[in-house]
Amino acid sequence: SGAISGESAESLSVAVQCLTESLGVDLNDAAQSASLKVDRPLQTIFDTAYPAPVVPKQVSKDEEARAVGLKDQGNELMKQNKYEEAIEKYTAAIDITPNPIFYCNRAAAFSKIQNHDGAVNDSKDALKLDPNYSKAYARMGFAYLNMNQFKDAEEAYAAACRLDPGNQNYKDNLDAVREKINAGPTNPLAAGPGGMAGMPGMPPGMPNLAGMDFSQILNNPAFMNMAQQFMQDPNMQAAFGSMAEQFLSAGGVAAQEPGQMPADMDINAMMNNPALRQMAENFEAQNPEMMNQLRNQFRPPTDDDNPPPSI
Repeated sequence: SGAISGESAESLSVAVQCLTESLGVDLNDAAQSASLKVDRPLQTIFDTAYPAPVVPKQVSKDEEARAVGLKDQGNELMKQNKYEEAIEKYTAAIDITPNPIFYCNRAAAFSKIQNHDGAVNDSKDALKLDPNYSKAYARMGFAYLNMNQFKDAEEAYAAACRLDPGNQNYKDNLDAVREKINAGPTNPLAAGPGGMAGMPGMPPGMPNLAGMDFSQILNNPAFMNMAQQFMQDPNMQAAFGSMAEQFLSAGGVAAQEPGQMPADMDINAMMNNPALRQMAENFEAQNPEMMNQLRNQFRPPTDDDNPPPSI
């Protein structure tokens, strides 16, 4: 092409010859040449595959202290379950100086408001700044898990375990994700339009039901026998009657988006209903092994820290 000459051109010619011979490429074969043609320069391909590390923005000590202060305010807001406000603080800190901890903390906040795409993106940005940041991989795994992208979650948790092999929480989460992968799509409510994946609208702290194997639970004779007994109890009938009335008064199914719980429903009050609690206690006393299985069904891999870590 004339862009290079002399010894450089000769070296390039030798390199091309070596590559064509070792890879069995015939430059005179038009069909083969067309199949091997790429639409981007080689440098662009390498830059995409191996991006240059992000150089942290240089800031003064006063600016750095202000950023850390904003991050600390975000952590306090996380403790108060004020996730949107925490995100604002972390974003302000990032605007001053991009920092892997700031990104990782904001990823945790995004997960709390079910913005799992945002959590994945922030985790990736944290890893650009610190490729060995195990917590960022754990945040990413937790976000992928909540999007039912179990293979991606497995890869992220595996990376977290490689970087921090002594962290038992990472190991437990990796094992839990692999159990879900091995179990396969057993729960028809776990995915698809109108499904229960992630259960939007559920209050913070409620379990993600997407991984539940309801068929195993409903086919268990002990569980079904317990349910029949307690549904004959007048106290239980009154409790479920109250729940149904509350659901209908909140708008019922017709008023909700698919997968959403009515906004006015007091889930905590329902879960603390004495009759329901008595049912659970009696069932556990009679069937401790089955209760452990139920707990394992409800237990998803967990986000490893709340509030996020400080510098």
